[in-house]
Amino acid sequence: MEKLTPQNKHEEHLVQVLLAKMQGVPVEYKRGADWCRAVPDSVSLNTEYRIAPQSTPLPITRNMWRKISKKWKYAAMDKDGEVYFYINEPYADKYGGCWNVSSNEYCRSVLFFNIDGINWRLSLTERPEDV
Repeated sequence: MEKLTPQNKHEEHLVQVLLAKMQGVPVEYKRGADWCRAVPDSVSLNTEYRIAPQSTPLPITRNMWRKISKKWKYAAMDKDGEVYFYINEPYADKYGGCWNVSSNEYCRSVLFFNIDGINWRLSLTERPEDV
């Protein structure tokens, strides 16, 4: 049998998606207007896929973290552009456009950050361990 090669951009994209899945790279599929995490061992030819974007942390420098109380371990931006600090790791509420925690251990940031180009769903930023 001869070696098969992609014949167009769509086929090349699907090959990359398959390789990503086989190599453990997160893949997402489009459902309506949202991107959802794809099942690792399944592919449908009628579904739009993409390799999941890597996180886009907030631009909080180490020097800035030093000025923030050590009890705040995480920061994240909601869909509306507001930044909050968290004691425990929050989780994204994909329908509400915000980050949530199981307790009320969070506070709104009074600091200004350049949030241009940051996707709120990928904004979770962890405080460096040694700061």
